[in-house]
Amino acid sequence: MADIERPRNKVQNIYLNEETHATLKALAKHKEMTIQKTAAELLEEMQPVMQEIVNAFESIKRGKSTQDALQAFMAKSLHMTADSLEKDEK
Repeated sequence: MADIERPRNKVQNIYLNEETHATLKALAKHKEMTIQKTAAELLEEMQPVMQEIVNAFESIKRGKSTQDALQAFMAKSLHMTADSLEKDEK
């Protein structure tokens, strides 16, 4: 991910269980980044998937069947993964 400075929104502290914290700490060490920056980067990379989860919940609330919403979510997720793999190859 390119280091493009974007406006940031501050988030309050989050509390993690020991296992998650240890994993995040180890990942941050490997990436030579702070835990906070590593967590922010992960969340930003996951944003498109989180948005699709929100879309699925909204579809269900509007009356779409859970099965149809799940299928649409999975299809979109697979397309996003394929697109990501194509970008990585270039």
